[in-house]
Amino acid sequence: MASDLKILRPIPGQGIQLRNFKKSSVPGYLVFAQSLSSIAPLSSTAALLTVAMEQALASTPIAVALGVALYGLWVAIGYGYSSVIASYGGTYDFARASAGEGVARAIGWTYWLGYSSYISAISLYLGGVLLPSLVRAPAWAYYLASFALPATAAGLTITGAEAPLAVTLATSLGEVAVIAALGLVTLAKTGLRPLTLSVPLPELAAGALTSAFTVAGGGASFFMGYEARRGAKDVSTSFLAAFLVGSAAIFFASYYEVAAAGFTNAGVESVLRATQYPGLWVAERFAGPALTYIYIALTLSSVAGTIIAAFMAVQRLTYALNGGSLDRSSLTVLAFVTALNVTGVLIGPSSAYVYVVLISLTALFTSHAALSALYASFSRRALRSVGLTRPLLAAGGVALMTLGLYYEVISVDLQAAAVGLALTAAAALLGLFQGYAR
Repeated sequence: MASDLKILRPIPGQGIQLRNFKKSSVPGYLVFAQSLSSIAPLSSTAALLTVAMEQALASTPIAVALGVALYGLWVAIGYGYSSVIASYGGTYDFARASAGEGVARAIGWTYWLGYSSYISAISLYLGGVLLPSLVRAPAWAYYLASFALPATAAGLTITGAEAPLAVTLATSLGEVAVIAALGLVTLAKTGLRPLTLSVPLPELAAGALTSAFTVAGGGASFFMGYEARRGAKDVSTSFLAAFLVGSAAIFFASYYEVAAAGFTNAGVESVLRATQYPGLWVAERFAGPALTYIYIALTLSSVAGTIIAAFMAVQRLTYALNGGSLDRSSLTVLAFVTALNVTGVLIGPSSAYVYVVLISLTALFTSHAALSALYASFSRRALRSVGLTRPLLAAGGVALMTLGLYYEVISVDLQAAAVGLALTAAAALLGLFQGYAR
């Protein structure tokens, strides 16, 4: 039965191959690049890891290790889905194999909202937070960058899979390389010390939950199944490998950043008072100007890579939900992102970034919770086997995403959470209407 689902929904049109896709044309290493680039280890260390350090201080590496183990619940579920279903519909097709068309489209459009908002949030972060902290320029130049990057990503995705995947391969490998190089240089000067618990358990738990989502995003490869050379095998293997590589890189970064601060809570607090970019702070003090410039350049390329990876994923999801052509799907996503970015520029990019990213997280946590809840049904329908492990994974995945929604969104900004929940509900209702109207 599993083999019958390898291409669950090939192409609309009773299996006729359209010009939009080249079946089994993308090698596994490029699928891996898509997955790792969407995790964006260097960007994650510049953003979410900093928040985790504020919570767990010198115990941040312990929090990261616990967070990675927590997120492993969703990774096991995503691996289970993607090892069976190879399609360009990704999460939408996962849901189709588990429930009816209405539920699948509700999850598909919710995921679409989350990923599209994520593209907007990251481009606003580039223009409103990252570039102003690194480069002196007129405000209009920062705004232009927020619009130019999604437009460039849209142009690349229209050319086909090869060009954007080549970019994500370069950016993702560069990120891991610079994290490794900076860590080795730093630890050669600070030495190694065993990790100790230096904060109360509630702060450690908060840091662990934040850390769990530093390794999120690898599911961008779910939408490459039809094009992957070995189908589901390439997608699932790439998803798992990217999670492991990304987790190792982020854990290593957390360790050497704490080492640079002297392995003490007071040292970490001092660093965080001085900067919101501990990785850059470490590079400037331990690695010299050459590696610092490389670090900055690869941080910027990390943002570009993760937007391209996300754009490729949501482009294919749009095509799966709406049909038409990939070109039109790219332009649909770009129009939505541009509208959000225009609103963000009017509000102020740095403030809008926080708001939009919380909306994105609301939709993504909700869709991941729904997919987790359906995992036992998927196992029964697709694999003809449920057992005890899969229902426990499903329950763990739902719990993890619910905790993420509460602690990472609702407790941060209730108003943004309310807007996010309203938009998520609208996306789900759109999907239900589409599904049951067919």
